[in-house]
Amino acid sequence: MDDDTGVFTISLDTELAWGTFDKGNVERYEKAYRNTPEVIDQLCDLFDEYEIPATWAVVSHLLEDCGGNHPDRTSPDFEWVDDWFGELPCASGMDEELWYAPWLLNRIQDCGTEQEIGLHGSTHMQLGADGCSWRHAEEEIGVAVETLRSHGIEPKSFVFPRNDIGHLDVLQEHGIEAYRGVDARWYERASVPDVLKPSLRFADEAARLKPSVVEPVERGDIVEVPGSQVFRPSHNGWKYTLGGSSVARARKGLECAARVGGVFHLWLHPFNLGHELEKDLTRFEDLLRVVKQFVERRDIECRSMNDLIHCSREYGDAA
Repeated sequence: MDDDTGVFTISLDTELAWGTFDKGNVERYEKAYRNTPEVIDQLCDLFDEYEIPATWAVVSHLLEDCGGNHPDRTSPDFEWVDDWFGELPCASGMDEELWYAPWLLNRIQDCGTEQEIGLHGSTHMQLGADGCSWRHAEEEIGVAVETLRSHGIEPKSFVFPRNDIGHLDVLQEHGIEAYRGVDARWYERASVPDVLKPSLRFADEAARLKPSVVEPVERGDIVEVPGSQVFRPSHNGWKYTLGGSSVARARKGLECAARVGGVFHLWLHPFNLGHELEKDLTRFEDLLRVVKQFVERRDIECRSMNDLIHCSREYGDAA
């Protein structure tokens, strides 16, 4: 990675109903979940058209229909759910279309532009939360890694469910080399009450503030790649930020990355584009057109998370 060239990387929290089952929000997002296969199909087409190597952080249980049986797993002691494994989508009678996607890996691997397949846990367990012990993390990550290995994939990148970071030692033990860190915004990394953060995030988006440009950071034998910006959907309160805000902010982030030679790390949940599918995919393509302009000028290069950290280590860029 040339010191004068910025980098664009994108990570996708690929989860369907696994992302919200424990919060009782599945019905709220059901339409988007049912549209997610089409979203993923179109994202793959766009990544091919614009030659974008993305990192797909997959909840590995999307690939397994276990009938709800997890006899060798112990439930974490989370305050918001009584029995983690009793509430899983595969155990609670939920329509399997909302949580089972055996087609997923084939579609991602069919992309003409090589994509990275990483992990978002086995069951979307919140590893940094109180009640998630080392044993729970070991089981969660161990099962997730083995599931991908059974499909011929050796995962190297990880995205923490709800960006709640914990048990980095477990990731390292299972061969994970990189993870997405919390967004590099002051309120995400400071001791700001959670109740205030949504308003601050909305203000960032509404005011079209420049997102942060980041650098990979060595955390022992694993590398953190902080987030820069979430690509917001046209749903709920975000519709009041006006449709072009995420694209406008991304352009500012790319300009800064190109100027200083840093990393602009965009991330999103594919299902969030399923609320207003045509509208949000059009906005997302607008963003990729902006990326292409920077790439054609050789101001930006596109890399997956794992490729990014290996290039950073090669050139000694990781802090």
